[in-house]
Amino acid sequence: MKSSIKRGLLLITIFLGILVPLAAQSTQVVVKMNNGSEQTFYMTEEDLMYFEDNTKLVIEQVVNTRSVKIPLADIRKITCNETEGTTENEETKPSLFPNPVHDVLVIKNLSGEQTMSIYAIDGRLMKSMEVRGDQDIDISDLPMGLYLVKTPSCTLKMIKL
Repeated sequence: MKSSIKRGLLLITIFLGILVPLAAQSTQVVVKMNNGSEQTFYMTEEDLMYFEDNTKLVIEQVVNTRSVKIPLADIRKITCNETEGTTENEETKPSLFPNPVHDVLVIKNLSGEQTMSIYAIDGRLMKSMEVRGDQDIDISDLPMGLYLVKTPSCTLKMIKL
């Protein structure tokens, strides 16, 4: 039981800790293994990091032209650090409120019309829509849980109660 809880927390940490920071210009990802070794990757916006068959973490780097597959059972910890700041002004960055949310989510500071997608923590696309400006979004049909809200300019975390 404790091992399944730890694995679930690891997956949540990996999902939230990797997908969100990758919106920055460059992110250093350090994967510490159970045997004490570690691997460091410098990720850009073009690089990919995803799960394969819920058993492996896959890191595909465009610039280094390398692809690495690491079994999740061998990973002890993943750390992400931004290595370059973004030029985006924090005031104009899209934001969500209230968060946590019950039924109606408000997204602010969108420029023009953009596609917004809501993903469950396990990577499933739950909802996708065109939004503009400051808009109310009905999410009453979504079950309680952690979600990632992705726009072309950023990825935000959301908790649905």
